Amino acid sequence: MPTENRRSTPDTTEEVSTATASPATWWLTAGALVLVGAVVAAAVFFFTGDDTVTPDSGRVAELEASAGERDVAQVEELVQQTRTAHEELLPVVESLDGAVPANGSAPPAGEEPGADEVDDWLATTEGAAEHFENVPSGETDYNVAHAGMANSVDLLGSAVVAYAGALEAEDEGLRTEMTELAGDLRTQAVRSWSVAATQLDVLSLEAGHGHVHLYLPAAPGSGALEPDPAEDGDGAAEDGGHDH
Repeated sequence: MPTENRRSTPDTTEEVSTATASPATWWLTAGALVLVGAVVAAAVFFFTGDDTVTPDSGRVAELEASAGERDVAQVEELVQQTRTAHEELLPVVESLDGAVPANGSAPPAGEEPGADEVDDWLATTEGAAEHFENVPSGETDYNVAHAGMANSVDLLGSAVVAYAGALEAEDEGLRTEMTELAGDLRTQAVRSWSVAATQLDVLSLEAGHGHVHLYLPAAPGSGALEPDPAEDGDGAAEDGGHDH
């Protein structure tokens, strides 16, 4: 039989190289990383001829100044947030003090708050808590003050919830227990707030804004810290302290 002529079809499949990277490739990659690191380091350090590393004092000062300005701005903002929350919470604390006297005595006859008023207290504490939400982290002292304020508002909100439970309780014994719990939580909230307020006073003074005293009313013997005798704004720097 005659043999058919067949065309050979060229193989168009690309061959994938599986060769491993050569030592030269690794050295080039490592060299590139070293070069990037050197560029970053050069932003802050000078390399002298004798292989010693000397900080770029100008760049370091610039970074420190920028961080300092950020810290001062954060403190000023926290003071404003705390001042607003303080104004909102004062009526709540004073009303709770009247409803649940710290000395354990019964409230004046006929002055017990109603459910609607207590709902207003709860709405106020929830609104005050929003002032301390979504706040960027800062230096440790700043974070301590901020967390203290936020936790204090949460405690005060729990006190209001406990008092609302006391009003709804039909059992006299449960009503008494819930009322005592409300008073205890109120005292804890005020005591916690006083610690945060003291920390904020120190921060404000260090930031050049002067003293700031944003304490909630506390009963004698409650364990709450008291403000120092300085007036608000005392100790403010000439270019600061306008916040008071």
